[in-house]
Amino acid sequence: MIRCENCDTEAETTEELDHEDVEQIEIDEAGDGPPRVQYGANIRDLWLCKQCGKVLGVS
Repeated sequence: MIRCENCDTEAETTEELDHEDVEQIEIDEAGDGPPRVQYGANIRDLWLCKQCGKVLGVS
């Protein structure tokens, strides 16, 4: 069971959560210069509480 720490809502399956696809952000710290940000490297699943919108997980 998944419980939202923000509003105390419970969900038994991911079907009871809101879902969005988001592009992953990666930081490339290799090399001598400052770190580079790579946006959109992969698509990730973002799981949100349906009640309050709090992020409950990323897969």
